[in-house]
Amino acid sequence: MHMTSAAILFGLLFLLLALCVPIGYAIGLSCCGLALLTGACDLSAIPAKMITGNDSFIFLAVPMFTFAGYLMEAGSISERLINWVNKVFGRVPGSMGAVAIITCAIFAALTGSGAATTAAVGAIMYPLMRRAEYSEETASGIIASGGVLGPVIPPSVPMIIYGSAMGVSISDMFLGGVIPGLLIAASFLIFNTWYAVKHKLPRNMTKYTVVDILKATWHSLGVLLLPVIILGGIYSGLFTPTEAAAVAIVYSSALMIAYKRFSIQRYFQAMKRTAATTGVILLIVAISNAFAFLLTKERIPAKLTETVVPLLGNAYVYLAVVIIIFLIAGALMDTAPALLILAPILVPIGVEFGLSELHLGVLMCIIMICGLITPPFGLNLFTISSTAGVSFEQATRGALPMIICCIIVCILCAYIPELITFLPAAVGG
Repeated sequence: MHMTSAAILFGLLFLLLALCVPIGYAIGLSCCGLALLTGACDLSAIPAKMITGNDSFIFLAVPMFTFAGYLMEAGSISERLINWVNKVFGRVPGSMGAVAIITCAIFAALTGSGAATTAAVGAIMYPLMRRAEYSEETASGIIASGGVLGPVIPPSVPMIIYGSAMGVSISDMFLGGVIPGLLIAASFLIFNTWYAVKHKLPRNMTKYTVVDILKATWHSLGVLLLPVIILGGIYSGLFTPTEAAAVAIVYSSALMIAYKRFSIQRYFQAMKRTAATTGVILLIVAISNAFAFLLTKERIPAKLTETVVPLLGNAYVYLAVVIIIFLIAGALMDTAPALLILAPILVPIGVEFGLSELHLGVLMCIIMICGLITPPFGLNLFTISSTAGVSFEQATRGALPMIICCIIVCILCAYIPELITFLPAAVGG
Protein backbone atom coordinates (compact mmCIF):
# COMPACT_ATOMS: atom_id res chain seq x y z
CA MET A 1 0.00 0.00 0.00
CA HIS A 2 2.85 2.37 0.87
CA MET A 3 4.55 2.01 -2.51
CA THR A 4 1.17 2.24 -4.30
CA SER A 5 0.53 5.53 -2.49
CA ALA A 6 3.98 6.75 -3.47
CA ALA A 7 3.37 5.83 -7.10
CA ILE A 8 0.02 7.66 -7.15
CA LEU A 9 1.33 10.76 -5.34
CA PHE A 10 4.47 11.22 -7.43
CA GLY A 11 2.80 10.03 -10.62
CA LEU A 12 0.16 12.73 -10.30
CA LEU A 13 2.76 15.33 -9.33
CA PHE A 14 5.02 14.68 -12.34
CA LEU A 15 2.04 14.43 -14.69
CA LEU A 16 0.79 17.84 -13.58
CA LEU A 17 4.27 19.35 -13.86
CA ALA A 18 4.58 17.90 -17.37
CA LEU A 19 1.29 19.65 -18.21
CA CYS A 20 2.90 22.94 -17.05
CA VAL A 21 0.68 23.29 -13.98
CA PRO A 22 2.35 25.75 -11.54
CA ILE A 23 4.35 23.88 -8.91
CA GLY A 24 2.23 24.96 -5.94
CA TYR A 25 -1.01 23.88 -7.58
CA ALA A 26 0.61 20.64 -8.79
CA ILE A 27 1.59 19.68 -5.24
CA GLY A 28 -1.85 20.51 -3.87
CA LEU A 29 -3.75 18.66 -6.62
CA SER A 30 -1.54 15.57 -6.27
CA CYS A 31 -2.31 15.52 -2.52
CA CYS A 32 -6.05 15.79 -3.25
CA GLY A 33 -5.77 13.05 -5.85
CA LEU A 34 -4.10 10.68 -3.38
CA ALA A 35 -6.75 11.41 -0.75
CA LEU A 36 -9.59 10.77 -3.20
CA LEU A 37 -8.15 7.67 -4.86
CA THR A 38 -6.90 5.83 -1.76
CA GLY A 39 -8.81 7.38 1.14
CA ALA A 40 -5.47 8.14 2.78
CA CYS A 41 -7.13 11.01 4.63
CA ASP A 42 -10.28 13.08 4.60
CA LEU A 43 -10.11 15.76 1.92
CA SER A 44 -10.73 18.45 4.53
CA ALA A 45 -7.44 17.54 6.19
CA ILE A 46 -5.47 19.05 3.31
CA PRO A 47 -6.59 22.69 3.72
CA ALA A 48 -6.31 22.22 7.50
CA LYS A 49 -2.68 21.16 7.10
CA MET A 50 -2.09 24.08 4.73
CA ILE A 51 -3.27 26.51 7.40
CA THR A 52 -1.06 24.98 10.10
CA GLY A 53 1.83 24.90 7.61
CA ASN A 54 2.30 28.66 7.83
CA ASP A 55 1.26 28.94 11.46
CA SER A 56 4.84 29.37 12.64
CA PHE A 57 6.57 32.35 14.21
CA ILE A 58 9.78 31.65 12.28
CA PHE A 59 8.05 32.01 8.89
CA LEU A 60 7.50 35.70 9.65
CA ALA A 61 11.21 36.07 8.97
CA VAL A 62 10.73 35.24 5.28
CA PRO A 63 8.69 38.31 4.22
CA MET A 64 10.54 40.57 6.66
CA PHE A 65 14.05 39.68 5.43
CA THR A 66 12.76 39.97 1.85
CA PHE A 67 11.29 43.40 2.61
CA ALA A 68 14.54 44.54 4.22
CA GLY A 69 16.41 43.41 1.10
CA TYR A 70 14.14 45.40 -1.21
CA LEU A 71 14.52 48.45 1.04
CA MET A 72 18.30 48.10 0.77
CA GLU A 73 18.00 47.95 -3.01
CA ALA A 74 15.68 51.00 -3.09
CA GLY A 75 18.05 52.90 -0.83
CA SER A 76 20.95 52.63 -3.32
CA ILE A 77 23.00 50.84 -0.69
CA SER A 78 25.03 49.09 -3.41
CA GLU A 79 26.60 52.39 -4.52
CA ARG A 80 28.17 52.96 -1.10
CA LEU A 81 29.33 49.36 -0.87
CA ILE A 82 30.95 49.48 -4.31
CA ASN A 83 32.76 52.71 -3.44
CA TRP A 84 34.13 51.18 -0.21
CA VAL A 85 35.13 47.86 -1.77
CA ASN A 86 36.84 49.66 -4.66
CA LYS A 87 38.91 51.76 -2.26
CA VAL A 88 40.00 48.70 -0.25
CA PHE A 89 40.43 46.02 -2.95
CA GLY A 90 40.57 48.02 -6.16
CA ARG A 91 44.22 47.42 -7.11
CA VAL A 92 44.20 43.61 -7.37
CA PRO A 93 44.36 41.97 -10.85
CA GLY A 94 40.91 42.04 -12.36
CA SER A 95 39.96 44.69 -9.85
CA MET A 96 36.49 45.42 -11.27
CA GLY A 97 35.54 41.74 -11.18
CA ALA A 98 36.89 41.43 -7.65
CA VAL A 99 34.93 44.51 -6.58
CA ALA A 100 31.75 43.01 -8.08
CA ILE A 101 32.22 39.65 -6.30
CA ILE A 102 33.12 41.14 -2.91
CA THR A 103 30.26 43.64 -3.13
CA CYS A 104 27.87 40.79 -3.96
CA ALA A 105 29.13 38.85 -0.92
CA ILE A 106 28.53 41.81 1.42
CA PHE A 107 25.21 42.74 -0.18
CA ALA A 108 24.17 39.08 0.17
CA ALA A 109 24.72 39.34 3.90
CA LEU A 110 22.39 42.34 3.92
CA THR A 111 19.53 41.01 1.78
CA GLY A 112 19.72 37.21 1.50
CA SER A 113 18.27 37.56 -2.02
CA GLY A 114 20.08 36.37 -5.12
CA ALA A 115 17.99 38.33 -7.60
CA ALA A 116 18.13 41.57 -5.56
CA THR A 117 21.92 41.25 -5.22
CA THR A 118 22.34 40.65 -8.96
CA ALA A 119 20.12 43.58 -9.93
CA ALA A 120 21.52 46.09 -7.43
CA VAL A 121 25.20 45.33 -8.08
CA GLY A 122 24.80 44.61 -11.79
CA ALA A 123 23.25 47.98 -12.62
CA ILE A 124 26.44 49.74 -11.46
CA MET A 125 29.19 47.18 -11.97
CA TYR A 126 28.38 45.87 -15.46
CA PRO A 127 29.27 49.14 -17.26
CA LEU A 128 32.41 49.48 -15.13
CA MET A 129 33.50 45.91 -15.93
CA ARG A 130 32.94 46.48 -19.65
CA ARG A 131 35.09 49.62 -19.49
CA ALA A 132 37.74 47.48 -17.76
CA GLU A 133 37.75 45.27 -20.92
CA TYR A 134 35.76 42.33 -19.57
CA SER A 135 33.76 40.58 -22.30
CA GLU A 136 29.96 40.83 -22.19
CA GLU A 137 29.72 37.13 -21.33
CA THR A 138 32.23 37.20 -18.46
CA ALA A 139 31.02 40.48 -16.95
CA SER A 140 27.41 39.31 -16.85
CA GLY A 141 28.38 35.81 -15.73
CA ILE A 142 30.49 37.05 -12.81
CA ILE A 143 27.77 39.40 -11.54
CA ALA A 144 25.00 36.80 -11.88
CA SER A 145 27.19 34.26 -10.08
CA GLY A 146 28.01 36.71 -7.31
CA GLY A 147 24.28 36.92 -6.72
CA VAL A 148 24.10 33.23 -5.73
CA LEU A 149 25.86 34.17 -2.49
CA GLY A 150 22.59 35.76 -1.31
CA PRO A 151 20.83 32.50 -0.38
CA VAL A 152 24.03 30.98 1.12
CA ILE A 153 25.59 33.68 3.28
CA PRO A 154 23.13 34.40 6.15
CA PRO A 155 20.43 35.51 6.39
CA SER A 156 19.11 32.89 3.96
CA VAL A 157 15.44 32.34 3.11
CA PRO A 158 15.98 28.75 1.86
CA MET A 159 17.65 27.88 5.17
CA ILE A 160 14.75 29.39 7.12
CA ILE A 161 12.33 27.27 5.08
CA TYR A 162 14.35 24.07 5.45
CA GLY A 163 15.02 24.59 9.15
CA SER A 164 11.37 25.26 9.89
CA ALA A 165 10.12 22.31 7.84
CA MET A 166 12.67 19.81 9.16
CA GLY A 167 12.97 21.04 12.75
CA VAL A 168 16.61 22.16 12.48
CA SER A 169 17.94 25.25 14.30
CA ILE A 170 17.82 28.28 11.98
CA SER A 171 20.80 29.82 13.78
CA ASP A 172 22.84 26.67 13.20
CA MET A 173 21.79 26.66 9.55
CA PHE A 174 22.96 30.26 9.19
CA LEU A 175 26.31 29.45 10.77
CA GLY A 176 26.65 26.35 8.63
CA GLY A 177 26.35 28.44 5.48
CA VAL A 178 29.17 30.86 6.33
CA ILE A 179 32.19 28.74 5.34
CA PRO A 180 30.59 27.35 2.14
CA GLY A 181 29.57 30.89 1.17
CA LEU A 182 33.10 32.19 1.69
CA LEU A 183 34.54 29.23 -0.25
CA ILE A 184 32.23 29.96 -3.18
CA ALA A 185 33.21 33.65 -3.10
CA ALA A 186 36.91 32.71 -2.92
CA SER A 187 36.58 30.34 -5.90
CA PHE A 188 34.97 33.13 -7.92
CA LEU A 189 37.82 35.48 -7.01
CA ILE A 190 40.40 32.87 -8.06
CA PHE A 191 38.70 32.47 -11.45
CA ASN A 192 38.46 36.25 -11.85
CA THR A 193 42.18 36.68 -11.13
CA TRP A 194 43.06 33.91 -13.61
CA TYR A 195 40.85 35.52 -16.25
CA ALA A 196 42.37 38.96 -15.68
CA VAL A 197 45.95 37.65 -15.95
CA LYS A 198 45.20 35.48 -19.00
CA HIS A 199 43.50 38.30 -20.90
CA LYS A 200 45.91 40.96 -19.58
CA LEU A 201 43.17 43.22 -18.34
CA PRO A 202 44.31 46.70 -17.27
CA ARG A 203 44.82 47.15 -13.54
CA ASN A 204 43.47 50.06 -11.55
CA MET A 205 46.63 51.93 -10.55
CA THR A 206 44.85 54.63 -8.54
CA LYS A 207 46.50 54.96 -5.13
CA TYR A 208 44.19 55.53 -2.21
CA THR A 209 45.57 56.88 1.01
CA VAL A 210 44.59 55.66 4.45
CA VAL A 211 42.49 58.81 4.77
CA ASP A 212 40.63 57.97 1.54
CA ILE A 213 39.88 54.45 2.82
CA LEU A 214 38.78 55.76 6.22
CA LYS A 215 36.46 58.28 4.56
CA ALA A 216 34.93 55.56 2.38
CA THR A 217 34.52 53.35 5.45
CA TRP A 218 32.77 56.13 7.34
CA HIS A 219 30.57 56.82 4.32
CA SER A 220 29.53 53.13 4.23
CA LEU A 221 29.61 52.43 7.96
CA GLY A 222 25.85 52.30 8.35
CA VAL A 223 25.64 49.61 5.67
CA LEU A 224 28.58 47.58 6.95
CA LEU A 225 27.14 47.51 10.47
CA LEU A 226 23.89 45.83 9.43
CA PRO A 227 25.19 42.23 9.15
CA VAL A 228 27.11 42.75 12.40
CA ILE A 229 23.93 43.86 14.18
CA ILE A 230 21.73 41.13 12.69
CA LEU A 231 24.05 38.15 13.05
CA GLY A 232 25.63 39.42 16.25
CA GLY A 233 22.19 39.82 17.79
CA ILE A 234 21.14 36.30 16.79
CA TYR A 235 24.25 34.53 18.06
CA SER A 236 24.51 36.58 21.24
CA GLY A 237 20.95 35.54 22.07
CA LEU A 238 19.72 39.13 21.99
CA PHE A 239 16.98 38.25 19.51
CA THR A 240 15.66 35.37 17.42
CA PRO A 241 16.04 35.17 13.60
CA THR A 242 12.47 36.45 13.22
CA GLU A 243 13.12 39.39 15.56
CA ALA A 244 16.36 40.00 13.66
CA ALA A 245 14.33 40.35 10.46
CA ALA A 246 12.18 43.02 12.12
CA VAL A 247 15.33 44.84 13.26
CA ALA A 248 16.63 44.66 9.67
CA ILE A 249 13.50 46.45 8.41
CA VAL A 250 13.76 49.23 11.01
CA TYR A 251 17.48 49.64 10.36
CA SER A 252 17.03 49.64 6.56
CA SER A 253 14.30 52.26 6.84
CA ALA A 254 16.55 54.40 9.03
CA LEU A 255 19.36 54.12 6.46
CA MET A 256 17.02 55.20 3.67
CA ILE A 257 16.09 58.29 5.69
CA ALA A 258 19.72 59.02 6.62
CA TYR A 259 20.86 58.67 3.00
CA LYS A 260 17.93 60.82 1.80
CA ARG A 261 16.53 57.98 -0.30
CA PHE A 262 13.26 57.57 1.58
CA SER A 263 9.97 58.20 -0.16
CA ILE A 264 6.47 56.83 0.32
CA GLN A 265 6.49 55.62 -3.29
CA ARG A 266 9.73 53.63 -2.87
CA TYR A 267 8.53 52.19 0.43
CA PHE A 268 5.22 50.97 -0.99
CA GLN A 269 6.94 49.66 -4.09
CA ALA A 270 9.17 47.54 -1.84
CA MET A 271 6.06 46.33 -0.01
CA LYS A 272 4.39 45.32 -3.28
CA ARG A 273 7.48 43.42 -4.44
CA THR A 274 7.71 41.70 -1.07
CA ALA A 275 4.07 40.63 -1.21
CA ALA A 276 4.48 39.27 -4.74
CA THR A 277 7.66 37.36 -3.88
CA THR A 278 6.78 35.93 -0.50
CA GLY A 279 3.15 35.25 -1.34
CA VAL A 280 4.29 32.60 -3.79
CA ILE A 281 6.86 31.16 -1.37
CA LEU A 282 4.49 30.89 1.58
CA LEU A 283 1.71 29.40 -0.55
CA ILE A 284 4.12 26.65 -1.58
CA VAL A 285 5.20 26.21 2.05
CA ALA A 286 1.56 25.80 3.09
CA ILE A 287 0.77 23.26 0.36
CA SER A 288 4.01 21.39 1.00
CA ASN A 289 2.99 20.92 4.64
CA ALA A 290 0.00 18.90 3.43
CA PHE A 291 2.35 17.01 1.10
CA ALA A 292 4.70 16.19 4.02
CA PHE A 293 1.70 15.11 6.13
CA LEU A 294 0.64 12.57 3.50
CA LEU A 295 4.23 11.34 3.08
CA THR A 296 4.46 10.68 6.81
CA LYS A 297 0.96 9.22 7.13
CA GLU A 298 1.59 6.76 4.32
CA ARG A 299 5.09 5.98 5.67
CA ILE A 300 6.57 6.72 2.25
CA PRO A 301 9.95 8.07 3.51
CA ALA A 302 10.34 5.10 5.88
CA LYS A 303 9.52 2.61 3.12
CA LEU A 304 11.86 4.32 0.68
CA THR A 305 14.60 4.28 3.32
CA GLU A 306 14.17 0.54 3.83
CA THR A 307 14.30 -0.01 0.06
CA VAL A 308 17.02 2.44 -0.96
CA VAL A 309 19.61 2.10 1.85
CA PRO A 310 20.64 -1.47 0.87
CA LEU A 311 20.86 -0.41 -2.79
CA LEU A 312 23.10 2.62 -2.16
CA GLY A 313 25.34 0.73 0.20
CA ASN A 314 27.12 3.63 1.92
CA ALA A 315 27.01 7.35 2.65
CA TYR A 316 29.48 8.23 -0.12
CA VAL A 317 27.22 6.89 -2.85
CA TYR A 318 24.19 8.49 -1.16
CA LEU A 319 25.85 11.93 -1.13
CA ALA A 320 26.73 11.62 -4.82
CA VAL A 321 23.09 10.80 -5.59
CA VAL A 322 21.90 13.79 -3.50
CA ILE A 323 24.25 16.14 -5.36
CA ILE A 324 23.03 14.92 -8.77
CA ILE A 325 19.33 15.06 -7.79
CA PHE A 326 19.55 18.58 -6.36
CA LEU A 327 21.66 19.90 -9.26
CA ILE A 328 18.94 18.73 -11.64
CA ALA A 329 16.15 20.02 -9.37
CA GLY A 330 17.88 23.38 -9.00
CA ALA A 331 18.03 23.80 -12.77
CA LEU A 332 14.33 22.99 -13.17
CA MET A 333 12.54 24.22 -10.02
CA ASP A 334 12.51 27.06 -7.53
CA THR A 335 14.49 26.43 -4.36
CA ALA A 336 11.61 26.38 -1.86
CA PRO A 337 9.40 23.72 -3.50
CA ALA A 338 12.38 21.52 -4.35
CA LEU A 339 13.56 21.56 -0.73
CA LEU A 340 10.07 20.97 0.64
CA ILE A 341 9.41 18.05 -1.73
CA LEU A 342 12.80 16.32 -1.69
CA ALA A 343 14.12 16.92 1.84
CA PRO A 344 11.44 14.86 3.68
CA ILE A 345 12.20 11.96 1.33
CA LEU A 346 16.00 12.10 1.13
CA VAL A 347 17.01 13.29 4.61
CA PRO A 348 15.74 10.17 6.48
CA ILE A 349 17.88 8.04 4.16
CA GLY A 350 20.93 10.17 4.98
CA VAL A 351 20.21 9.99 8.71
CA GLU A 352 20.13 6.19 8.38
CA PHE A 353 23.69 6.43 7.02
CA GLY A 354 24.73 8.46 10.09
CA LEU A 355 24.70 11.92 8.52
CA SER A 356 23.33 14.91 10.42
CA GLU A 357 20.22 16.82 9.35
CA LEU A 358 22.17 20.09 9.71
CA HIS A 359 24.89 18.92 7.31
CA LEU A 360 22.34 17.66 4.80
CA GLY A 361 20.16 20.76 5.09
CA VAL A 362 22.93 23.27 4.41
CA LEU A 363 24.34 21.02 1.68
CA MET A 364 20.96 20.82 -0.08
CA CYS A 365 20.55 24.60 0.15
CA ILE A 366 23.97 25.35 -1.38
CA ILE A 367 23.46 22.79 -4.16
CA MET A 368 20.07 24.32 -4.97
CA ILE A 369 21.53 27.81 -5.33
CA CYS A 370 23.59 26.55 -8.29
CA GLY A 371 20.23 26.52 -10.04
CA LEU A 372 20.15 30.33 -9.90
CA ILE A 373 22.84 30.38 -12.60
CA THR A 374 21.99 27.11 -14.37
CA PRO A 375 19.78 27.04 -17.48
CA PRO A 376 16.99 26.64 -18.38
CA PHE A 377 15.48 28.51 -15.40
CA GLY A 378 18.43 30.34 -13.83
CA LEU A 379 16.76 33.35 -12.16
CA ASN A 380 19.99 35.33 -11.80
CA LEU A 381 20.76 34.82 -15.49
CA PHE A 382 17.41 36.32 -16.43
CA THR A 383 17.98 39.14 -13.94
CA ILE A 384 21.38 40.14 -15.30
CA SER A 385 20.09 39.79 -18.87
CA SER A 386 17.41 42.34 -18.08
CA THR A 387 19.71 44.60 -16.04
CA ALA A 388 22.71 44.61 -18.40
CA GLY A 389 20.94 44.15 -21.74
CA VAL A 390 22.81 40.94 -22.67
CA SER A 391 21.22 37.78 -24.00
CA PHE A 392 20.39 34.83 -21.76
CA GLU A 393 22.83 32.69 -23.76
CA GLN A 394 25.69 35.17 -23.24
CA ALA A 395 25.07 35.27 -19.49
CA THR A 396 24.96 31.47 -19.39
CA ARG A 397 28.29 31.12 -21.19
CA GLY A 398 29.85 33.65 -18.83
CA ALA A 399 28.51 31.86 -15.76
CA LEU A 400 29.72 28.38 -16.80
CA PRO A 401 33.12 28.58 -14.99
CA MET A 402 31.34 29.76 -11.81
CA ILE A 403 28.85 26.89 -12.06
CA ILE A 404 31.84 24.54 -12.04
CA CYS A 405 33.27 26.39 -9.01
CA CYS A 406 29.94 25.99 -7.17
CA ILE A 407 29.80 22.27 -7.93
CA ILE A 408 33.36 21.77 -6.64
CA VAL A 409 32.51 23.55 -3.38
CA CYS A 410 29.33 21.47 -3.05
CA ILE A 411 31.35 18.25 -3.43
CA LEU A 412 33.87 19.45 -0.82
CA CYS A 413 31.06 20.30 1.61
CA ALA A 414 29.39 16.94 1.00
CA TYR A 415 32.46 14.86 1.79
CA ILE A 416 34.04 17.17 4.37
CA PRO A 417 31.03 17.83 6.64
CA GLU A 418 33.16 19.87 9.04
CA LEU A 419 33.06 22.71 6.50
CA ILE A 420 29.39 23.01 7.44
CA THR A 421 29.26 21.74 11.01
CA PHE A 422 32.41 23.37 12.45
CA LEU A 423 31.01 26.84 13.19
CA PRO A 424 27.66 25.62 14.64
CA ALA A 425 29.57 23.21 16.89
CA ALA A 426 32.11 25.88 17.92
CA VAL A 427 29.51 28.53 18.71
CA GLY A 428 27.13 26.04 20.29
CA GLY A 429 29.92 24.56 22.35
